[in-house]
Amino acid sequence: MPTPPWFEAEPDRLERELQALTAHDVTPLVDESARSQGILKVSFTIDRSNTAFGLTGLNDSIQLEATYPDSYPYFRPEVFALNVTLPRHQNPIGKNLCLLPRSADHWEPRWKLATYLASQLPKVLHKGSIQDPELLAADRDEQAEPSSEYFTNSHAPVLFDDTGFDLPSPLDAPIMVLGRMHVGLPKKAGLLTRMAVLETIDEQGQEHHLPAVLKEVFPNSFSGHLVRLNQAPPFTNAEDGLRWLLELAKTHGIASTFQSRPLVLSQGAVLKRVIGLQFPEEVAPGQIGMGWLFLVEGTIKEKVPDHRGKLVEVPQLHYFYGKVSRVNPKDFLLRVPAIHALHQRSVAVVGLGALGAPMTLELARNQVGELRILDYDRVEPGPTVRWPLGITTAGQLKTEALQEFIAAHYPATHVVPIYHKVGGLRGEGMASEQEVMNTLLNNVSLLVDASADKGISHFLSEMAKARGIPFISIYATPGAWGGMIMRVVPGQTSGCWMCLQYHMDAGSVIPVPLGDETSGSVQAPGCGDMTFTGASFDLQNVVLAAVRLAVSTLSGGAAGGYATTPWDVGVVQLMDKDGNLTAPVWQTFPLDVHESCPYCHRE
Repeated sequence: MPTPPWFEAEPDRLERELQALTAHDVTPLVDESARSQGILKVSFTIDRSNTAFGLTGLNDSIQLEATYPDSYPYFRPEVFALNVTLPRHQNPIGKNLCLLPRSADHWEPRWKLATYLASQLPKVLHKGSIQDPELLAADRDEQAEPSSEYFTNSHAPVLFDDTGFDLPSPLDAPIMVLGRMHVGLPKKAGLLTRMAVLETIDEQGQEHHLPAVLKEVFPNSFSGHLVRLNQAPPFTNAEDGLRWLLELAKTHGIASTFQSRPLVLSQGAVLKRVIGLQFPEEVAPGQIGMGWLFLVEGTIKEKVPDHRGKLVEVPQLHYFYGKVSRVNPKDFLLRVPAIHALHQRSVAVVGLGALGAPMTLELARNQVGELRILDYDRVEPGPTVRWPLGITTAGQLKTEALQEFIAAHYPATHVVPIYHKVGGLRGEGMASEQEVMNTLLNNVSLLVDASADKGISHFLSEMAKARGIPFISIYATPGAWGGMIMRVVPGQTSGCWMCLQYHMDAGSVIPVPLGDETSGSVQAPGCGDMTFTGASFDLQNVVLAAVRLAVSTLSGGAAGGYATTPWDVGVVQLMDKDGNLTAPVWQTFPLDVHESCPYCHRE
């Protein structure tokens, strides 16, 4: 049996809602047609003489319509002012008012519609009329209201890098042609689909390309046009918008109809036109920048009755606006401004297991310019329970699997895969270890050791020291009971990796993280090496702390960069000595010179 709507399940609540409106001197009318479909829609008029809502100086009555959500009272009703037009805080198309910020936590479930309006309606009528840029910029509660937000179809986004299309000066002409574009669509795409502007060519012949890897995701190619307007389209209906655009172009001596060779899509759909429209819109409170819409025209086969009443498939024209999804370096940095320097840095990572591989992906996600990744192992199915990529990568070299994934998902990062076993013997014709080290370390900004092998860690720490490269080492204990991260920055850190070993052996200052010494190591069938037990979600505590340390080191205290880490050694415990779960507890230490270190404390 279907669940009844809230106003039928709780008729007393509905009655209280209506009585509250009546008490505010309005007459609520329930839309019975909507109610029969399980939707509560109430309309009423606030007269000029009504003082119950705190409104003063009304020139005319206000006609309001409110639609309640299915999960009322946990979420707010949507209120539409049918005969009011505000320059701000009102959807110019749907006429709904922005009575509160979008987040649901601004709504109080104890409110009724009447008290909600009495509290918020006077504010929105006042603030929605303010257009002074200085007043808007000074109001911390304001946010930009881009006009493109009211046009777009979120089911058909267009990936687009608008770099180079900033408006250099005010546009006097109502319309001008910016250039052409090559649009990519996925395989088996229909008309209503995501797209990507793979290439733009402006009127001067300048080209701009999205990363080549996106051509594999959007292999179907279509030629479109780019146009600049001095205003947003006056029609939210895309068909009317296209008609207006073509007439505007014709009026101003532009002969193009912006058509291209049709592209046949799946299920008989045909793409006929894609036009990128650039126009001024608000990008910050009171600040005007440039926004984008993509106007799309095509046909879809639909079944319609013929003269005999038989259903036949006939192409029908369809029009819609596509929302721009910006693929722009500025857009990435907007969300994480502290990483602005990372695209100029290169990082070498040795060891691509359950710690090194996820750390590699995090560095790529955060736009490190180049990653040189070294390992000799292949992906096994079993370890994918804690390796960041899944079973489809089984059998690949770890270096290749990560390179392919990063190229497809984080193409701003260049990956150099290096297949090599540190400390292994080389065959004839193979590069020497020193040659490999040169390839790995020449001109890198940071060396990350995730080998989980003390012998390799010792060697790498000395390689980094000899080249003056900051060095980070990371490991976890058996059972993932704990872990450690450490860093040496030349000219900044007093001690070295060997000093740390002596400090831990002494046990007086820097503790050794606890591990499961009874069942923390296992050997899988058919495998010649032991491995440790431990889940990815425990290991991530160590990985993410190491990423923070790496990003801090790479930022180097630059203005606006990631915060500086004031310590060099971090030890975390995830279990107590009896194997009981604890909250992660970090201890941090400086890495001082140890008197027994043969490198730092020579006679």
